[in-house]
Amino acid sequence: MERHSHMKRPTRCNLSVNGIALLRLSALLLMSLLLFTALPARSSAPAPILIGACFAKTGTGAMENSPNFRITQLAAKAINAAGGVLGRPLKIIEFDTMSTPLGARQAALGAIDAEVVAVVGPSWSSQGIPMAKELQKAGIPMIGTTTTAAEVTQVGDFIFRTCYTDKQQAKALATFARQDLNATRAAVMTIAGDVYSEGFSAAFISKFTELGGTLTVQSRYLQDAMDFTPQVNAILANKPDIVFAAGFTRDSGLLLKQSRKSGIAVPFLGGDGWSPLERYPYLNPADGDNYYSSHWHRDMDTPSNRHFIALLKQELGEEAPATIDAGIPNTFDAVGLIAEAIRRAKSTEPAKIRDALETIENYEGVTGTISFRTSRDPLKSVIILQITNRGAEFVKAVTSP
Repeated sequence: MERHSHMKRPTRCNLSVNGIALLRLSALLLMSLLLFTALPARSSAPAPILIGACFAKTGTGAMENSPNFRITQLAAKAINAAGGVLGRPLKIIEFDTMSTPLGARQAALGAIDAEVVAVVGPSWSSQGIPMAKELQKAGIPMIGTTTTAAEVTQVGDFIFRTCYTDKQQAKALATFARQDLNATRAAVMTIAGDVYSEGFSAAFISKFTELGGTLTVQSRYLQDAMDFTPQVNAILANKPDIVFAAGFTRDSGLLLKQSRKSGIAVPFLGGDGWSPLERYPYLNPADGDNYYSSHWHRDMDTPSNRHFIALLKQELGEEAPATIDAGIPNTFDAVGLIAEAIRRAKSTEPAKIRDALETIENYEGVTGTISFRTSRDPLKSVIILQITNRGAEFVKAVTSP
């Protein structure tokens, strides 16, 4: 029995060795599994390039501003459908300026916190300046869309725009008033303290008087005004040949309605702030001649505009090109310019995007040919439109430095 027990020992010993080997193998497999799961998961999709869109969703400017968000998304969608930029898709992050300078500053700070590489917007110069100050400090390029006040791009070298300046459109309108409408006496209506309206009014008065015209009266009002009796009375008392109203959609529409109701039949002129006015419920275009300077018209026959019109119809319906605000295509161009700058820079670093933007020459945009040169203000044609019962009709294009 002792010999029998002795003969069993090697068998027990071999089983123990095999067990240890199995335990070691299991441990190695477990460690490999833990190591694999600890590694970061690989994404099949490239990280998007973040671009901020800063416009008014709320407040007095929401009606005319908010469509810009839809257009930034449309532009990004078109670019992404063509392969994106540097193999990465664009992603638009929206920020509400709340129609105020303070809200615009907060929107800029939100875009900075979101680590966007560039910002599109805003629409109004009064919002553009506080936004520009924050983005300039942060070193993030901004492209204003209809921020026409000269002071906007003067904030710093990271600030651009796709629109012409107030000086350019004021010169075009004053020349049109004197040469085409034969006006010699002008009344000017100005929003008190508004950067766009004050600067635009001053530029118009300067050019109109330089051309031999006379300023009969300048009347100021608050942007949220509803009653324009003082302004209407000033027009009636001074008997101008034309009225230049340097306002926006709601205020200018109310001023026009109340003026026409009081029997004022002389032509009214406005700037790009009037862009949606022909569709605004406060205005009946049959009551008098109304002209304004614009950035775009749907009948512009260029490859870029035809492509844009096709996208609009596909995305928003067949009637979209006839109803879109004429300032909106500047937003589409702004997204395109940022994408072009990223391609040229071969980088998403904001400073390199800024450098590339400044080198862009003869970019074929929806609103025309854009070259930034060294001023970051593009030289573009100013389009004069007339509001009729058929909508906004093309009158002439004026190119002035």
